[in-house]
Amino acid sequence: MIDMSKTIEIRIAELFAGDHEYTIVTNGVGSCVVIVLYDALARVGGMAHAILPRSRGELYQKVTRDADGRLFAKYADTAIDLLVLEVEARGASRDNLVAKLVGGAHMFTLLDGDKHGIGFENTEAARTRLTELDIRIETEVIGGTVGRNVYFDCATGVVEIITKV
Repeated sequence: MIDMSKTIEIRIAELFAGDHEYTIVTNGVGSCVVIVLYDALARVGGMAHAILPRSRGELYQKVTRDADGRLFAKYADTAIDLLVLEVEARGASRDNLVAKLVGGAHMFTLLDGDKHGIGFENTEAARTRLTELDIRIETEVIGGTVGRNVYFDCATGVVEIITKV
């Protein structure tokens, strides 16, 4: 089990980056996509819980940091950009970063005929931006029809996923 001595919980449309002392948690991941970035050498990582695929030009720089250090991360593409900056500011090297993706579920049964729903679009937007930045995706737990809770240990890079049915 992950040591949760310094635990930060991010909500939908937030991100947080931390060093080896932190565990980052998010709950209720359905069609959203959670992006985890990790540098094993620096033992620094971060997590974003994005609700929509693309910013379409909206500036993520307008957002403010809350008292615990969380930032706004509504869109998968700009959340990744901001998350890279945040982990680099804590000592990570872009060359060492690996990504893990969780979520992208098909949560809305009314849209059963829609093979390219919001969960799929969120996942594809994250994959596209990570590829553009040359960040390797190490693991994906994507799709399905169930929600998930995600726990990320910045010391070890371990991601625990609890499926919610």
